[in-house]
Amino acid sequence: MRQPTFPLRLSAAALACAALLAACGGGGGGGGGGSEGRLQVINFKYPGGAALLNGPVSLKATASSGLPVMFRTGTPSTCTVAGDQLTLVGAGECLVVASQGGGTTADGVQWAAADDTSQLFVVLKHPQMVTFTPPDYVLSATTSSVELSATADSGLPVTFATSTPEVCSITGTTLQLKGKGSCAVVATQAGDGNYSAQTTQRFIAVDPLIVADGFTPGTGGRGSSNSMSTKQGGAVAANPWGSPLGAGWEWCDANAGGDWCYRTVSADGSSMTSALDIPDSKYSPGGWQYSFNRIDIFAPGLSGFNGSGDTTGGLQVTTEKTLVFTLGVNKTLFMSGKPIVVHLDLGKSNGSGCNVRLSAHLWPAAAGSVSYGIPLGDFAVTDSCGISGITQASLDNDVRKVPSPWPSTSSPNALAQYQAALDTFKDARTSATDLLKTSQIIRTRFWMMDVNVDTKPNTADVPPPTPEELTLFSSRVTISGAITIQ
Repeated sequence: MRQPTFPLRLSAAALACAALLAACGGGGGGGGGGSEGRLQVINFKYPGGAALLNGPVSLKATASSGLPVMFRTGTPSTCTVAGDQLTLVGAGECLVVASQGGGTTADGVQWAAADDTSQLFVVLKHPQMVTFTPPDYVLSATTSSVELSATADSGLPVTFATSTPEVCSITGTTLQLKGKGSCAVVATQAGDGNYSAQTTQRFIAVDPLIVADGFTPGTGGRGSSNSMSTKQGGAVAANPWGSPLGAGWEWCDANAGGDWCYRTVSADGSSMTSALDIPDSKYSPGGWQYSFNRIDIFAPGLSGFNGSGDTTGGLQVTTEKTLVFTLGVNKTLFMSGKPIVVHLDLGKSNGSGCNVRLSAHLWPAAAGSVSYGIPLGDFAVTDSCGISGITQASLDNDVRKVPSPWPSTSSPNALAQYQAALDTFKDARTSATDLLKTSQIIRTRFWMMDVNVDTKPNTADVPPPTPEELTLFSSRVTISGAITIQ
């Protein structure tokens, strides 16, 4: 009788295997080492991959004889078997044995007992999710503490800790403000016998510069618009525009543009979307086509620039390091691989209507809303307005040539290439850093300079696209929550 080979394992499952000769194939599997009849083998499909609390798993095995296969466990502390149903009861290694004891099939053939076949796999604890949504920022002028709240879908309690004690401290669920900066808070559920541990980290800005935190509700509509505002009183313009629409130069008229250019604002004003959905019927091969989608947001209380000199009253950077915001792009726009240029327009002017502009390149990491932080040191001067002593980079040939730091996944995996590209215009970035110390930020612009003209919805999407959507090249950009410099 053929004997199967098992690897030597110094583990609890191996000891259990040694204690059960049948589980290791000893003596012809089902104890029929001396039985006569045709040889048969068992094909036992791997049953692993499940986790605790997921419910029973159906075991699947067949014998070459066609006779029924029986199952049993070699590690009852981690898994139990009833019939063909495997139930995971504890974390660790699970050993399941498949046996066929021989017999006669309907055609009269006598089969010998098969050698037992076993599967050994690791039982994992059930994963859990920790939901933690603290405020984007807090102001020490209005509060000195924040009550934290988080939940785990396991129902187990969540604890909090911080790695930035110079900015904040945590006692129980109470966060105490200590100083200006970014407060890192980790919400942890330690797990138990059934659930694996899980942590979620969030950052709370303490006394940041606030570019905007919400928009005036009820200001959505068709076409471009410069009549919107932030809840802090800064002017907002949404300008989705495409040359195929016949809607004028860089302005999408509500009538000429039809339903293809529009903006929406959520009922509570927490988010706004600027959309350009161009039907493929509007594109003609070989013709000149140009489209873009941009959102302009002025600093609190400002509606524009001073046309005859420097503009004052904007946001003055002191110790702040990063522009932080939550931005979303729709699925087809993300799939088309189109980046967004972020501009910071300063109050410094050449006196004849030109304001100095700083620019950085943002590659969306995924479809849907994602929180981003662009270091202020990544911005470069791209329009010096001819002012002496300022080094300028090219928007198209320098800034827009910076590659994506996440070309294949949502985790940065090309940071070296990204940094190398930034270093090619280091002097223009240094000029930007110097200007931020002496001039105020008046306007922040999110500019999709190349809209989606490559990708349409997939018929397999859920929910499925409408017949109209299947004919659109859709570019939708959404700003959600607070935009801060921290």
